[in-house]
Amino acid sequence: MAILDHGPYKEKLGEKNVQYLVKASLCILHNVAKVPQNRPLLRQNDGVQKIAYYTRVDDELLRVVSIMLLGYIIDEDESELIMDQSGAVEIMVKLLQGALNSKDRRCRGYTPFEITEGLTLIATCERNKKKIYDSGAIPIFLDMMQSEDSRDRLFATKVIWQLAFNGTLREKLKDNEALMSTLEGLSKDSSKAVSNAAQGAQWVIQKQAEEKSRTKPDAQSVNQTSGHVMISYQWDNQKMMLEVNKTLQNAGIKVWMDVEQMAGSTLQAMAEAVEKAYVVVICVSPKYKDSPNCRTEAEYTFQLRKEIIPLMMERNYNPDGWLGALLGAKLWIDFSDGCNFEESINQLIKEIKGHTPVENEVVTAVANNDHQTNASNKGPALGTWTKKDVRSWLKKNGLDFCLGVLAEYDGSLISQLQRLRKEVQSRRARHTEVPQGTHVAPEFFYASLRKDLGCSTLSEILQFSRALETIDGP
Repeated sequence: MAILDHGPYKEKLGEKNVQYLVKASLCILHNVAKVPQNRPLLRQNDGVQKIAYYTRVDDELLRVVSIMLLGYIIDEDESELIMDQSGAVEIMVKLLQGALNSKDRRCRGYTPFEITEGLTLIATCERNKKKIYDSGAIPIFLDMMQSEDSRDRLFATKVIWQLAFNGTLREKLKDNEALMSTLEGLSKDSSKAVSNAAQGAQWVIQKQAEEKSRTKPDAQSVNQTSGHVMISYQWDNQKMMLEVNKTLQNAGIKVWMDVEQMAGSTLQAMAEAVEKAYVVVICVSPKYKDSPNCRTEAEYTFQLRKEIIPLMMERNYNPDGWLGALLGAKLWIDFSDGCNFEESINQLIKEIKGHTPVENEVVTAVANNDHQTNASNKGPALGTWTKKDVRSWLKKNGLDFCLGVLAEYDGSLISQLQRLRKEVQSRRARHTEVPQGTHVAPEFFYASLRKDLGCSTLSEILQFSRALETIDGP
């Protein structure tokens, strides 16, 4: 990094030895950046700016190498550093064509699959997808998809898969008969990885996920007693997630987790796993964001409006782009290296149990003085509610955002909340002050709804208050 930032070298880039030294430094850093744990180190001390300088130099090779390096370490908000002024995509496509045309299948030292791997990486950034498509690269990818080298077929197909997440481009790809025919052939490729990528691209281009989501029955009409927790993760995190899976199973939680690295033909199995899940655990990491396979799972989960619990797998990672948008303001649980596993797994179990679906069962009313249902069959008296009844009441009133926090609440605690709210109303009506030392002031009550129960907006606070006021049974 010091070499890249050395002023005299910048002034003498035209000299062969200096150019070689800078190129070697960029290539070393590019390889270093392939290890996710190294990426925060490369961002230190204005690392992004030091590398970005070489995206604007005259030498095309230095521009390409710096672009591919930055592709690993920048977030989408910084993408203008590498794409808008450098012409990097056009240069990479030209290099790709040169490598395919050369006898030794290299151009400036790079093979077709190495260049395409770089394009796959920068294609994870939404604004770069259109640049790649507009560069005229699709026919080149089609040629690569028919190559004898499985690596060429794999990365060319992966680029197509990434491009397909853009709605406008997806329609154009769908209309390309040669492309769709090639993907169909590759879906039966002898290489498991190529087959997986081809069927994943087909899934997204043909909008199978969206079509299936439209035909899904309403969640309330599905028998949820057979549901499970699905773990969606990137392959590098398998060791940790196997331990999580084992612990959840021991806690009596039914879990679905792919441990055999599903190929394309089992995308249907993935879809069914999402459909039958009442919670999907998403393992957040840079590689998860970069993986089209993980994105396919996550976006299908989002389309079906499944409950999502994020696990942070890498310290200091701040999810951006599509992953950041999907997760929104959800709080994550720390499962990164060095985390307190016991504390994290207990928190995860509590969160999952807070979302456990209520079985479809009929509550029989038993007449018993003040503690039973009235003639209108409103349901059992509040003081007799179980934790399951509380979950049912929350879901009935659209208060799913409280499920995790109120997981341990039964009817007696909800009753206390209700009395607290009534006391607040009573004091307001009488214009009396709250005695010092008590905690029933309106400010305290509504602040507690916001802080302790997770009501983040005024509408959620009003929704919860209204539900308390009109309790008529679970």
